[in-house]
Amino acid sequence: MCGVAGYIDKTELEKNKILKCLKLMKLRGPNQQSFSNHYFKDKSLSLFASRLSIIDLNQRSNQPIKDKNLTLIYNGEIYNYLELKSELIKKGVKFKTGSDSEVLLKSYRVWGSKCVSKFEGMWSFAIYDEIKKLLFVSKDRFGEKPLYYYYKNNSFIFGSEVKYILHLGSKKNLHKLNLEKLKNYLVNGYKVLNKNDETFFKNIKKLEAGTNLYLNLKNMSIKFEKYEKKNSLISPNNHSIKQNINNVRSLLENSLKLRLRSDVPVAFCLSGGIDSSSLVSIATKKFNKKVKCFSIIDSDPKYDEEKNIDLIKKDTGCEVEKIYLGEKKNFFGRLENLISGHDSPISTLAYYVHSFISENASKQNFKVILSGTGADEILTGYYDHFLLHLYETKNNKNFLENLNFWKKHIRPLVRNPILRNPDLYIKNKNFRDHVTFNNDTFNKFLKRRINLRFKEKKYSPSLLKNRMMNELFHESVPINLHEDDLNSMNYSIENRSPFLDTNLVKYCLSIKNQNYIQNGYGKFILREAVKGYVQNDVRLDRVKKGFNANLKTMINFKKFNLCNYLSESKDLKKIIDIKKIKNLDLEKNYTNSINKFVFSLINLKIFLKKFTI
Repeated sequence: MCGVAGYIDKTELEKNKILKCLKLMKLRGPNQQSFSNHYFKDKSLSLFASRLSIIDLNQRSNQPIKDKNLTLIYNGEIYNYLELKSELIKKGVKFKTGSDSEVLLKSYRVWGSKCVSKFEGMWSFAIYDEIKKLLFVSKDRFGEKPLYYYYKNNSFIFGSEVKYILHLGSKKNLHKLNLEKLKNYLVNGYKVLNKNDETFFKNIKKLEAGTNLYLNLKNMSIKFEKYEKKNSLISPNNHSIKQNINNVRSLLENSLKLRLRSDVPVAFCLSGGIDSSSLVSIATKKFNKKVKCFSIIDSDPKYDEEKNIDLIKKDTGCEVEKIYLGEKKNFFGRLENLISGHDSPISTLAYYVHSFISENASKQNFKVILSGTGADEILTGYYDHFLLHLYETKNNKNFLENLNFWKKHIRPLVRNPILRNPDLYIKNKNFRDHVTFNNDTFNKFLKRRINLRFKEKKYSPSLLKNRMMNELFHESVPINLHEDDLNSMNYSIENRSPFLDTNLVKYCLSIKNQNYIQNGYGKFILREAVKGYVQNDVRLDRVKKGFNANLKTMINFKKFNLCNYLSESKDLKKIIDIKKIKNLDLEKNYTNSINKFVFSLINLKIFLKKFTI
């Protein structure tokens, strides 16, 4: 795991800029920082790498890695590197290190850009070919590892974090804010932030997941290639439920086995839900690992999962460090530091909270932490999935049975009034207002309102499957991965997501729609697959709490005046009507959507203070 950056321009970088860039990269890679310079006619190319040593801790695996005409800088892990290494050795390839980085570079030499189709892992990397004068850049299928870039006026700058690009490039070109995206974040929330390649900076883009980029230095032309079509992930299978359960169990075990490969200590996030509980339980019972977990405990019963956490601890014998939330004396200071580290507003309060896990794990010298990201999106984990399932099965003979299970077991748990209507999609299959809940109300706070039309990409004719794919590629998972990466790397920790294994994702998305939910249980296939691993009370717990927290836990709104706080920002006043904030009653009717909106307002104020309009 590392940080990477690159610079191509007619103007050569000054030494102090190079050294400052490496210093900025140190958190992502505290073990080693270095760079290499390359020249072609009137162009200068600098490649930067900052290493967090996870596999082959020896300095022989430091970056940039050079192999004849090829130079690699790489952020990520190729989990199946041992299998690929064996395959390459059979082809006569020789290795000097035990790293996955060298396997990646040799794979490119043998298979060219098609090597990425062989990789199981997470990555953003760049390989420069001195002979072809070609820069090859790639990002993993699900976007676990970030890569941003600026491309204009024969200049190309890229990096794992936006701050590297801001530092290496011209302030005039790069520090322009994307006001429409900032408004979109405020009004529509985090689920709309990954609908395109835009960032909060007007001239900086993000490389999309599953994409290769080719930059020809001879003419500075750029080409993008989607190396794996998202639609290919949903070819249906005709297996029985029993076969699906067995196959998901086997695939999850194999995914976790690969992601436990590490030459440094590994820890787990444990929320108390079925996803993280499955990972911890398999690691202890299948792989006999002595597991250390980190858990957040909120006093708000809507988010408190301490009971389940204690059950998993007792059942598996894992060690759990509980981090109790309360009114934080340094809430605003910590949030400012996070926003500076992320170069963006924090998408949800959950990722302010998540930062405590990274901080505590780092203090105990953990360098890798595993989480349950992706399970909800590939195995049906949200309450609206039940209603989409009712729509999909409306003509099936067991529809009434499904409906009755939902009425008995699920409707009493649902707080959102919209999602308490079983006919929601049956009457209107295009309904999506719950995704950006209350955005019409929040739009009224803007001085210039935005278009509220919500767009969903089409991957499948199935409503349920299409919703899951949009959550996986555009709404929930990309934001979770973005925040996970930045929070973890801020404390020099690598985050891994076993549910985002290519074979596991493909298989889960191939399951028949009617089989995802059974007997009033979402994630039915997963619950059955981990039978014998996960403690039964946790395995069969239908309550979906989600990893979140209440802002009131951290701010005393009786003492804190939101309107006065926001009024301090001249830049914020250009975007919102501060006077209308007085109409927000933070003592009465404090809903989940208000919680998110207020957190976003505070974030926006801090972000604008750092990056003025």
